[in-house]
Amino acid sequence: MIFARNIFLFLAILVLTSCAITDQVRVVQVEVMKPGVFIFPEDFNRVAIFNRDLFQSDTCLFSYYDDNTIKVDTTISYKSLSNHCVDALTGFLKEEKYFAEVKNYKDSLNYFWRKDSVLHSSEELLNKTQADIFIFLDFLTFNNTMISRSIDYVSTTPYLVWNIGLKNDTASYIYNQIDTLVYEGDEFNSFNSRRGRHRSILENASEYLGKSLGLKLIPNWISVERMYYKSSNPDMLKAEKYALQNEWMKAAEIWNRETKNKNPKIVAKACFNMAVAAEMEGKHDVSIDWLVKSYSALPANNSEHKANCQRYINVLAIRKKEIERLGKQIREE
Repeated sequence: MIFARNIFLFLAILVLTSCAITDQVRVVQVEVMKPGVFIFPEDFNRVAIFNRDLFQSDTCLFSYYDDNTIKVDTTISYKSLSNHCVDALTGFLKEEKYFAEVKNYKDSLNYFWRKDSVLHSSEELLNKTQADIFIFLDFLTFNNTMISRSIDYVSTTPYLVWNIGLKNDTASYIYNQIDTLVYEGDEFNSFNSRRGRHRSILENASEYLGKSLGLKLIPNWISVERMYYKSSNPDMLKAEKYALQNEWMKAAEIWNRETKNKNPKIVAKACFNMAVAAEMEGKHDVSIDWLVKSYSALPANNSEHKANCQRYINVLAIRKKEIERLGKQIREE
């Protein structure tokens, strides 16, 4: 992924929906960059990833429910699933190119150090790997797994424990990852049945979980929704057309004129849409100002519109903090 310091949002595919509060509301999908959990020093460029498995998960057999009967599958190896997980995390971080070097040690801690060593000091890790960041998968299990071949259905609740350490930092950071995953219908059938369909599904789930951690560690693009108002007013329709073509400045020129319309509903809609255009241009304070104007444009009893404005103001307040954090995380190419 190539990061640019001053680009935090761009327009993606636009989708019209009718699932909003009123039939005058539409939704646009945009891509925004979300900050990672950590602010890594700029010179921290080497990552070491381990499948440490502190709790020796392979001592537990994989079990699941099939028609209210508990069954055990001895062909499912938690060590193998854990390796799929750290492989996926490694692949994701390498692909994103946020760090200069990402090395996957898998379960090498079992033999990398002397056999009588159970826990390894940070000094040992640093000397052996020369890494700046250490990521350990300490535990992975799939709970409450239900498999029904008759209705093409698998559901499971994975639980993972990650441990993250930084060079020159005596603290370690533990992240408990819990999710609920469902595979059904065509998605279920898309997995190879010759090698065991539910095993393929669990491997896919493990890979998804590894990538999910990566998405939390570093800045990344995600798809979010932004609401705007539609109108049958000819000028408002023209502005909407420009917006759907990603020509926000042209749309804003029209919406800005309509903020002086004699019809207060048009004013409220135009001001709200100006807020969206301002956010697209990265002007979050200006966007909030437009929302305040939109909030005040209609009578006091129009609670739905006021709630829309307040929600958007809250989103922008959070977004401003995210961008401030991103400023400390974005790295030059």
